[in-house]
Amino acid sequence: MKESASGGKSQPTHLRTEYLRLRSATFDANTELQSVASVVEAVRALFHRTRTIGVIHLEVDPLARVETVYGWQVLDRILKAVAVETVWLRSSLLPPETVVAQQGVFADRFLVFVPLPHNDQGPHAVLVLQSCATLVDRLTNLFAGEDFRAMSPRPVFHVGSATITEHPFYRLERQIYRGIEEARMAGARQEAQERSRQHAELKSIIREERIEILFQPILNLETEVIIGYEAFSRGPRNSMFESPGTLFEYSREVGMSSELDLLCQRTALKQARRLSSGDKLFLNALPASLLDPGFREGLLADLPEGYPIARGDIVLEIADRNTIVDFEAFGTEMSDLRAKGFMMSIDDIGKASSSLESLSEVHPDFIKVDNSLVRGIHKNLIKQELLRSFCQVARAMNADVIAEGIETREELEVVRRCGARFGQGFLFYRPSRELPARRAAAGRQEM
Repeated sequence: MKESASGGKSQPTHLRTEYLRLRSATFDANTELQSVASVVEAVRALFHRTRTIGVIHLEVDPLARVETVYGWQVLDRILKAVAVETVWLRSSLLPPETVVAQQGVFADRFLVFVPLPHNDQGPHAVLVLQSCATLVDRLTNLFAGEDFRAMSPRPVFHVGSATITEHPFYRLERQIYRGIEEARMAGARQEAQERSRQHAELKSIIREERIEILFQPILNLETEVIIGYEAFSRGPRNSMFESPGTLFEYSREVGMSSELDLLCQRTALKQARRLSSGDKLFLNALPASLLDPGFREGLLADLPEGYPIARGDIVLEIADRNTIVDFEAFGTEMSDLRAKGFMMSIDDIGKASSSLESLSEVHPDFIKVDNSLVRGIHKNLIKQELLRSFCQVARAMNADVIAEGIETREELEVVRRCGARFGQGFLFYRPSRELPARRAAAGRQEM
């Protein structure tokens, strides 16, 4: 490094160091957006042109939980994706001189400053509102895609807008920050109204029992014969509640998780009348529901005389184990269900947020390995070793492994070699409202 005669850093080096320090405080390297403080002069230039600007405020929620569950890398991916969509808005729908910024470096709030004609309440002001709706639609579609489909809770986007008109009595910088806050509050009000409407819709769905059931076969991987079916619950088709993740997330908000869970069990058991003797039926259930004596009695009440499958062929699949506080106490409670004849399954083993403690306390009959471990397993030696380990643990517990999400023949062959006995996935069948025709009916009880 070049030094001055006095032994210190040269002036150019010092200036560059200061420049990089200031840049890191005003520029987010992940989203490639500047902070609000650093775009004030650019916004001032918009005022000089039109004297009125529209402000779009976008906030992403709940990112704190996303970072806690999935890590900062996933959070950065989300923020980057939101930034890309916000910049797209400027390049596609808004005037080219529109300014896009972030509330601060690493912040979860994004801002768009749009030049508007003075005192305009016509097409340009409408364009700001249309841009808000377009942005929400694009982000919703993006985060419903494959890259983020398994994320829970899903990111929620609060978008609001406001108009700022230059006033000679008020300092422009304060007007800008007041406009930002006004746009934020507008987004919060709209979100509260929309949330209230969605809660009312969900309550109506539960009250009117508008739940649909899809079945996905589970197969013996050696013979590829169906041994049973997993029941998936869905809300009404073409609604936001068709997704089970959304359905149960909102049910928690309105305090109706257990009621919804029991409704899903009842509906699945009604649909399962089409199954044949010897079939296994895998029913997803929340831990809180399984601990509720009323839930257990309700489940038993839906198994009348002449039901096509025996109680011993119903497998209660424990979902959302992160809500279990005391695994030892939970395992003790599950012994009551075992005494009544039900089988048990632990779901999502191998998923980043899953807990292995449930294996030793619940003593499941089946261990379901999450699709994140199965996906691309033929190209990943670490995943193969993990699956072998789970299969060894299962054998020691006298349990069977079910590999979820098998989509290719290559994955199937490796999963077999690693020791998984059963599996399900798009390679065989997608979840469907209809039960598929059997490939070999005589082998359906082959366990």
